[in-house]
Amino acid sequence: MQDLTDITPYVRAAHLYNYRGERDEQRRRGYGYACHLFIEGHGHMLVEDQCHPISNGTLIFVRPGEWHLFEHAPMETMDAYNIYFDLWTAPAPHQPNFAYEWDQYQQEWMTAIRNCKPLDLLPTSMSLRSYPHLIDLMKLTLAAFNQQGAYTQEAAASLLKSWLLQWAHIASVNKPIDERIAHVVEEMDNHPETRASHEEWCAISGLEKSQFYRLFKQEMGITPKAYLLDARMKKACVLLMESRQTITHIALELGYDSIHYFTNQFREKYGISPSEYRLGRAYHEIKRFT
Repeated sequence: MQDLTDITPYVRAAHLYNYRGERDEQRRRGYGYACHLFIEGHGHMLVEDQCHPISNGTLIFVRPGEWHLFEHAPMETMDAYNIYFDLWTAPAPHQPNFAYEWDQYQQEWMTAIRNCKPLDLLPTSMSLRSYPHLIDLMKLTLAAFNQQGAYTQEAAASLLKSWLLQWAHIASVNKPIDERIAHVVEEMDNHPETRASHEEWCAISGLEKSQFYRLFKQEMGITPKAYLLDARMKKACVLLMESRQTITHIALELGYDSIHYFTNQFREKYGISPSEYRLGRAYHEIKRFT
């Protein structure tokens, strides 16, 4: 029995692709593993005759030998980051990535497969909208693979292994967040300084006020107000550590009218003042970004 930490990825190909109904998008089977992270467009993907809806942030994980095809919505195309890879051994030179329905599937070209329970438990489909760091890491993997020079394969393989381990952890401990709440959470994480009204959050989610509050707490475990405060405090920690801005300027950047109110909220959250945090006195007391 292998563990996911034992994998030694080899990246066969990594690129951005626009799905628009071409012949290459029809039913096919891969000789290796594939991840398709969709960043634009809508449609669906069939994997082993199971239909998986596609929208912005949808990840599809295709295992070796699985039949799959892509179908975009009418009047749309779909953009995706695609990575084709092996996990245990490198493929032979000039080996194809997949065979189409009209091709003969060459079993001897199939990538090595090991008994690995964490790998078996990975979902075929999952939304990564709530995990922007995974989207960014996949983009970095593509960039590393397509650079010219030495160590490109090694760099891309290392990034892919990091991505797979982080995704496996998230997939094992977190259930996917409701898409309607995910939109609001993404906005809060990206712009915690925004003083949006309840009506604006409801408009983003498309929910009535009572539905929004109930679903948000159900999905996130805390109220929208508490989540936004946590996001604001996380950004405060980053600014205190990484910038030379004054604490007054940081408070203003985070949307506070008063430095005293900002300081009080920071102290209530972490037990120390922003200035003490900046001086490093919190290193052993605060778990960063909790």
